[in-house]
Amino acid sequence: MFTGIIEKTGEVARLTATGPERTLTLKNPFGSDIKTGDSIAVDGVCLTVTAFDAKQMSFFVSAETVKKSIAANYKPGTVVNLERALLFGGRLDGHIVTGHVDTVSRIAAVKKIGAGIELTIAIPAEFRHLVVDRGSLAVNGISLTIAELRGGTAVVSLIPETLARTSLAAGVKAGDTVNLEFDLLGKYAARLLSPQLRDEKLRALIEKL
Repeated sequence: MFTGIIEKTGEVARLTATGPERTLTLKNPFGSDIKTGDSIAVDGVCLTVTAFDAKQMSFFVSAETVKKSIAANYKPGTVVNLERALLFGGRLDGHIVTGHVDTVSRIAAVKKIGAGIELTIAIPAEFRHLVVDRGSLAVNGISLTIAELRGGTAVVSLIPETLARTSLAAGVKAGDTVNLEFDLLGKYAARLLSPQLRDEKLRALIEKL
């Protein structure tokens, strides 16, 4: 479990393919403050530390994760967002993020606003029922608030502090691909409501007969 508040950024050292799976090795910004088996969100994807030393840390990336995230696009030097698992008893500064990415999408537009930026993110049609004005969205693991919905897109604003502390400091442009995780509570609500909505439609149809 994570909060979407990025702790550090890391740099890809190498990405090794073994069939449909990958081994991802990053430069280690946490030093000895991690251990084998720890969960770390890498660009919002929950991965398990399989090996580490003072300089590097490695993760196994399953075939399913390769398909559903931007992990296959990583190259040496790519900067990624990192967050270690939530410690209970601390402040939940972001929102509840599981590290289970729902889909990959793209940045539709980038607009400079003062010292911050505004991102317009394309939301695939099958996920649009999970986004609401002022709701939460994790973009590459960053907890963001949806400022506005525009057709099939969601607009989010990034303050200078977020830009400085995340991989977005290296730059972001229209067309970039990103990992998206939608709000967990919203997904449960949609799941619980969907049978009810189907029943209501069925009752309405029966009443017309």
